[in-house]
Formats: sequence, C-alpha cells, structure tokens
Amino acid sequence: MNAGSKVRGLETLAYASTLARDLGPAEIDAMLLDARTFNASVEVTGVLLQGAGQFFQVIEGTRAALDDVFRRIEAARAHRDIRILMRKPLRERNFASWHMGFASAPQTAVQELSQFAWEDAVPLTRTTFETPQGLALAIEHWSRWSALESDSVIAR
Repeated sequence: MNAGSKVRGLETLAYASTLARDLGPAEIDAMLLDARTFNASVEVTGVLLQGAGQFFQVIEGTRAALDDVFRRIEAARAHRDIRILMRKPLRERNFASWHMGFASAPQTAVQELSQFAWEDAVPLTRTTFETPQGLALAIEHWSRWSALESDSVIAR
C-alpha cells in the first residue's frame, strides 16, 4: 500500500472513547502490536491518539474491514463510552503506511516508534490547504491534548 493509495469502496471512521482505567506501558504495547497485526491482515490503516484520559482514533479501509476492526474496538475492555464522530466514504487514504499509528507521551520503545511517524507528519498536515475531515479531527484532538500536557508541565 503506498501513500494516498486509492481503493474502491474506501471509508473512514473516527471515534472517541474514555479510558476505563490507567493502562500500563506493557498493556499499550500489547494493544498496539495486536492491532497492527490485525489491521494489516484486513488492510485497515489509521492512527490512535491517547490523552486526557481518552482515546481518539481514525481508521480507514473497506466497509467490511472497518466493521471487523470496530467490533474488536467495541469489545476491548481498555475503554468505554465509545462515540462515533464520523463515518463516511473516502477517496484515498490519509494514513496509508500506518496500520496503527500512535501518539501519546511514549513510555516504551514500541510506543515511541509507533509515534515517530505521527509527530513527523503533523507539521506537514497543518500546511495543507484542504485537510480531510478525519485528519482534521485527529489534529484537533492531538493539539488539544498537547496543550493540556504543556499546561500541566508548566504548573509543576
């Protein structure tokens, strides 16, 4: 799959949820590795953001693949109060090379490597004239959570 690859019948889905409890670094690593493997097997790409006690995720793939992935998301005990923010057709992928991009304050090497591509891409996505809705939602959540984290560091 190459960047911006076009797939017939492609859709995007964005959701937000509340963490059910604090997740340790090993739990997040296991979740990321499991999701990357499954997402690659069904050709779903996307990014998962964690911050302020919440998850935000954008995924993209065929309708059937998104349904498969979302059933797993709904069954996960790591979060609750799942709210679908958007689901709509998509012309081309925004996260074509990421079967599970991740952004949060990294606690392990797996999390840091998963986050690297996201942090590298964020400045580029902010300069585009017309940002796709899923990408715009991801940037909005990341920016808000980054500001909250900066405020808490300054307050310390």
